[in-house]
Amino acid sequence: MIKKAYVIGSNTSLSLSPLIFNYWFKKHSIKGEYDFIEINENNFEKEIKKILDKAGLCGLNITVPFKEKIIPFLSETDNDSRLIGAVNCVTKKKNQTIGSNTDWIGFKNSILELEKSVSITKLKKNKAVVVGYGGSAKATIYALDKMGFSKVFLWNRSFDKIKEIKRIHKIKIFPKNLKKENFNIDEDVDIAINTIPSENFFNQKNNKVNYFNEKTKGYDLVYNKETSFLKRFPAPNRINGINLLIHQAAPCFETWFGVRPEIDKKLFSLLLEKVGRVS
Repeated sequence: MIKKAYVIGSNTSLSLSPLIFNYWFKKHSIKGEYDFIEINENNFEKEIKKILDKAGLCGLNITVPFKEKIIPFLSETDNDSRLIGAVNCVTKKKNQTIGSNTDWIGFKNSILELEKSVSITKLKKNKAVVVGYGGSAKATIYALDKMGFSKVFLWNRSFDKIKEIKRIHKIKIFPKNLKKENFNIDEDVDIAINTIPSENFFNQKNNKVNYFNEKTKGYDLVYNKETSFLKRFPAPNRINGINLLIHQAAPCFETWFGVRPEIDKKLFSLLLEKVGRVS
């Protein structure tokens, strides 16, 4: 039986994951199937049970808004996803469903790859900024902690969700209110990561949004459209979220289909073309 995997979420018809997986199937001569399934949030419990019982299922990628809701329906979760509080990868083995999180791995590996290729200068790993506090942001903060960052300034619109956060493992958290405070960043911030649709905040005329200094790297996880967030950084310091998308998919592919996929420039270009981006 051919192994089958899917990406599930509320708007997955626009997902780039099928393109990534089908590219790797062809490149590595693997017989597999990967497609999308859209679920209405109100029907999640009913639909997810059906999906987990699908014949030939080997894995699922979980996206917005189900990275936290999926957890109670799984047989178990690994240590990283438990600490993060979100699952983006589900592996099915012998009728057991195991949740993991590869978003943090994708973030870390994408930075390492860019540093290795000299696309960006190496990060000092002191201060970082994260905007938003959904599943992707939680994984990003976890990655920053694993990478050795000491401080993260966490900006969120729902301040009640973050105001009690003080420290995650070794990294110290400084909660900031997007609705009440001007979005000002210290000059020595090494990297700023956006996890929310930028236009919801950064283009509002009543918000004073300072430009970052020329050394700060900007990483926008909103990859499927041009955002005003990245425009605030010099071109060499802009990191497109497609980097994370590819690198978080790679460990899923390897786990499900037994081959470590090659991450090449052609795939990156195909994804940029698909979303109508040029940089």
